[in-house]
Order: sequence, then structure tokens, then C-alpha cells
Amino acid sequence: MNIEISLEDLLKNGSHFGHNKKRWNPKMDKFIYGEKNGTHILDLRKSLPLIENALKFAHESSKNKKKFLFVSTKKQHCEIIENIAKETNNYFVNFRWLGGMITNWNTVKNSINTLNNYENIQDIQVKFKIDGRKSFQYEYLKLPKGNESIDHFFSTLQSSRYMPPGSKIEYYFEIFNKDGSSFRTEKQYDVLLDSRFNWDIVQGEIVDVYYHGPVSRRAKNVLEACDKSVKDISELLGVESNDRISLVMYNNYSEMFDVVVKKSQTQAGSLITEGQAFATENIVIVDGGSRSALGVSTHEITHIIVARATKDSYTGVPLWLNEGLAEYGNIEPDSGYDRYLEWAVDTNRLFPFSSLNRFPGNPNLTLVAYGQSRSFIEYLVKQYPKQNMKNLMKGISDRKSFDESFLAAYGKNLNDIERDWISTLTSNKSSAPIIKTENIEVESKENGTCGEGRMGFETMLIIMLIFTIFVKKYNLNYSKRKKISNT
Repeated sequence: MNIEISLEDLLKNGSHFGHNKKRWNPKMDKFIYGEKNGTHILDLRKSLPLIENALKFAHESSKNKKKFLFVSTKKQHCEIIENIAKETNNYFVNFRWLGGMITNWNTVKNSINTLNNYENIQDIQVKFKIDGRKSFQYEYLKLPKGNESIDHFFSTLQSSRYMPPGSKIEYYFEIFNKDGSSFRTEKQYDVLLDSRFNWDIVQGEIVDVYYHGPVSRRAKNVLEACDKSVKDISELLGVESNDRISLVMYNNYSEMFDVVVKKSQTQAGSLITEGQAFATENIVIVDGGSRSALGVSTHEITHIIVARATKDSYTGVPLWLNEGLAEYGNIEPDSGYDRYLEWAVDTNRLFPFSSLNRFPGNPNLTLVAYGQSRSFIEYLVKQYPKQNMKNLMKGISDRKSFDESFLAAYGKNLNDIERDWISTLTSNKSSAPIIKTENIEVESKENGTCGEGRMGFETMLIIMLIFTIFVKKYNLNYSKRKKISNT
């Protein structure tokens, strides 16, 4: 054997790169040189003699007419090992490694024998369970004709069967024969991603961010922001769970639209969804191309932490509390909320929190609801010990009524503290957490407000009111959309 391998060859081919440091096996410690950017670096001085021994073994086995099994499911290797295996008349696996293929061969062999007896098969079911959900679902697979492959598509058009991108799937196949016998394959695990795109991933301490295309430039920033937000909000709410969260970043709203569940006519017609959280599945999807991507991501991921704090007891969490906490966790809160809150204070149009189990359908009034919800949460966090908020979450998770939980946590009922909060907004406006109305720079519609240039806030509202009346009177099609984060 004349093959010679040097340390330079190994370095050139990237053989020194190991696993992410969070996924390492401690038994490999003696072969690890160090760590860089979260990835272990292998000690090639120890790798080289072991590789040489492996080559000698392979050479001797080949001389003795032994058979080889080439294995690699990485895309960049698939074609290479297939060609080598065919050239040398050996075996290969380049698509998916079946669990137990070597360690549990008898079971795998039975599976192969069953599938080979194709004429005896009556039905095939795929049974699957999404991570976070309690029970398995199933679908029947249509048997192909001839040598066609079995291709199954999980529909996302029906809300009852909806599976958000990023779902971690546990699945197996059950085969039913015409003679009444059946066979079940070994369980497999995979991540469901939008097949229209080729996805990459960056991983943090708690969050996995899936992305493709242009948003790759901000994927790391989103990851760092979300990891920090999860830690901060978990501490505030007393959450100890560290289950991983998947965040799927699309490049624009158009890409994301087809995979978002349409919850209402208002959402479909008036609001643009920039993100959506799926607490049960520990998934967030966002429009990563939006200027507010960081804020939306941290807002939506906070919803998942609230669900964990209350043990998914959404029925006991008023919408104002859920959204207020989400905006508190938002690292880039929309200043437009403060403008609408100030208008509501000035015109005595604040909503009683007892009425905010649902937000109004009007986008402008929705912004008021968001603004006052965030402001109230900020008030609770600043004016009361943080333990009180933890106690509130604990009461809700114990299935106590919200009013009972709130009174036990804060020593006052909601109405009393609500009046205290309002007094801080109205008693001394110079120190209140509200933006002044003089010389406000009005943002573009992309940031959730209307118009351009500089004007007084009252003037802007009057113009908006007159225009709205004009539109309604003459049945004009007013198509400007407000952008807000969806719940």
C-alpha cells in the first residue's frame, strides 16, 4: 500500500473539525485539542496514526476479498460513496441510516422481508407525533404502481392537521398484510422544514435558528437576542424548563404567508403577520427580512415562555397579560405603541383590562391595546417585587382563576392596581413613560404608523379621522396595511 497521509493533508480537508461542543461525547476528550467558535478541534497528531491503522486494515481486508459497507448521509458525500461502492462491487447507505441496522439486524431483516413481499401488503400507515403534542396521528399511504417511490405530503392547509415548519417529528410505519398480519418499523426522528428551500441552522444554548438566503446575515444576531430573551423572561416568570426552541426565519412575508395559519378575516385583510409562535411545539416562525425581525422574534419567543410558566394554561391567561409580557420581552419595542397610548390617555380612551381578553379588530385600536398592556407590565415589574409575577404565573398554572391568582400575588385586585397605574400616566406626564406630542417624527407605514414628515400628534389624528370618514362615505378602497406582530 503506497498511500501516504500527512498532517497538512488532514488540515487541508478539514479533518480537524469536530462536533459542536454541546454535542460531544466525553469519551473523546483525549482526542480533542481545543475549541473554537463553539466547535471542538481534533488533535490530528492523534488522528493520523489511527487513520493509518484503519487504511492498513482496509487494505488487508480488500486483499482477502472482504465486503465493505460505505456509509454517509451528508449531501456532499452521497454521490461519492455511491460511485466508489459500485466501482468496487460493495454496499452503501447514502440516504438514511435505519436504527438497528447493525445492532438489531434481525428486526431490520424482518422489515426487508416484509417489504420484499410486496404483493401481500394491503395498507401502509405512517404514524407520527409532533414534539410537544401528546398523541400520535396517522395517515394512510397510497401504494405506488410499479417501481414508483412512495411520496407522502403532510398538508398544512387544514388547521386541525397543521404542522408548523421546524416541527420535530417522531414517526414509524405500520404495514398491514392481506393475511391479517402486520409489522411495525423502528421509530425514526426528523425535523419538518419547508421543502421549497434549502435550510441552514445556527444553534445557541436554548434556541435553534433555521434560515436560508439573504437572512443569513442576521441569523446569528437573532439567535443571540432570542437566547438572552429566553433567559431573562424565564427568570422573571420563574421558568426552569430548558427545552429547545426552533425559530424558522423566512426572507420576506410572501415566503412565509403560505405556512401561516390564517386565524381571522381581520388578519387576512387588515394586518400583516410578521411572526407567529406555536407554544405546544416550541416553534416560532418569523419574517426574517423585516426591519423589526429582532423585535418580532423576541416577542414571539416570549409567548412560548409564558406558556411554559403557566403550563400551557392559556385559558387562564388574559390576552393583555400574554401580549404585554411578549412586548416586555421585545428587545426592539415599537415606539408607535407609546404614541397611541398617549392619545388614549389624552382622550380618555384606555381600555379596561377586564375587557382585553380579546383585542379590537381595528388596527389602530389594537395598537392602543398593545401599548397599554406593555406599559402595565412595565409598571408591575418596576413597582412590585419580581416574585409577585412568579406567584401570578404559579397561580394560573395551578388552574386558579385569574382574579384569585392576581389578588394572591399582588395583595390587591386588578382594578385597584389598574387605577394606580393610570394615575402615574396622568399625574405627571413629564415623567410618565409616554412620548411627548410636540414635534413627533412620524414613521413610515412599515413601522406601523401612517404618513411622512413632522407634525403634531393631534393634527395627525384629525387628518386620519377625516380621511377615514371620507373613505367610508364614498366607498373608496383604502388598502394601507398596518404591520404588527401576530400573537
